[in-house]
Amino acid sequence: MFRSAIARSSVARARPFHSTPTTLKTVTEKVSEVVDTVNKKLGKGLADAIETGEQATQATKETLQSTTEQGKKKAGEASTVAGQKKNEAAAGARELKDAVQKKATK
Repeated sequence: MFRSAIARSSVARARPFHSTPTTLKTVTEKVSEVVDTVNKKLGKGLADAIETGEQATQATKETLQSTTEQGKKKAGEASTVAGQKKNEAAAGARELKDAVQKKATK
């Protein structure tokens, strides 16, 4: 009786197949792992693309700011030059008027 109890317990514990952790996974678990891996790679790729887009946007902002500042500076310079030309023309007109009045009074 003691022998048959030992024989039964050792047979019940024996495994008929050798199994590894890979073979213990179900198809659903394997598919889930593959989907998770693809999802992570896709997420990293999208994050890199978004970061690149943000850097390009920042570079564009900086370029536009410097261009705008240069445009404002040039517009200010042109305005100053135009004011000077206007003053010169007004002075020339006054001189011409004075010259005409002097000739008319002679």
